Amino acid sequence: MPVRRSSIIGTVGRILLAVSSPALVAGCASTNATTATTAAPLRTAISATSTAATPSSSVVATSTTTSTTLPRPLVYVFPFTGKKVSYGRGHHDYPATDVFGCGATVVAPIGGIIEQTRRFDLWDPSVDDPSTRGGKYVSMVGDDGVRYYFAHLDSVDVWPGDVVTGGTPLGVMGRTGNARKSACHAHFGISWSCDAREWAVRRGEVWPWKYLDAWRAGEQLSPAAEVAAAEAEQPDACTLAGLAATASDA
Repeated sequence: MPVRRSSIIGTVGRILLAVSSPALVAGCASTNATTATTAAPLRTAISATSTAATPSSSVVATSTTTSTTLPRPLVYVFPFTGKKVSYGRGHHDYPATDVFGCGATVVAPIGGIIEQTRRFDLWDPSVDDPSTRGGKYVSMVGDDGVRYYFAHLDSVDVWPGDVVTGGTPLGVMGRTGNARKSACHAHFGISWSCDAREWAVRRGEVWPWKYLDAWRAGEQLSPAAEVAAAEAEQPDACTLAGLAATASDA
């Protein structure tokens, strides 16, 4: 909102008018009872300027105060706790990792915002809709801009729009979705976020195992650069994923 400040100086009708520029702060968030997509948190610095004048002087004194909210540090943690877990360095037809350790608590690997969740297992084996194979799941967008996806959960502890820190519990590893027909595990996928609802990109676009290795060892290895490179190589991936016949069920 524009802020107008005027100071009348002297007794002969001399008027000094100072007008500041508007400061605009914009933000946007969208949520839905089942699924929500929200951009990474917006951080802005707002400057406020105050002007004062004294009756005995024609000098206008201006002071400026700036308040800045700094981004949270990008600290990665191993996203499974409470149970000993294991995982391989391969997957079937796309990059992802299946992590085994039934009953382990799944936690946020970094601070961020919850993008999508599914709290009910909708998978029907007679149909085998790929959009519901993950059963109960959590998808979050980290402060690093990367999307992290955990599927086949027994329970989900967060809601779309929740802001989390690294280590915040997201749910518990289980055997929902098509994991009903396999060993209890959690599917872990790393990708970039898409505007449209979809499952094909969300399930995984870069191999997670080396990041899991690093985080388990306490090393701060970020997948952000690899994810950005993969997205640049597939600029139409989100559009194509959103056109899939079952994309709206994701």
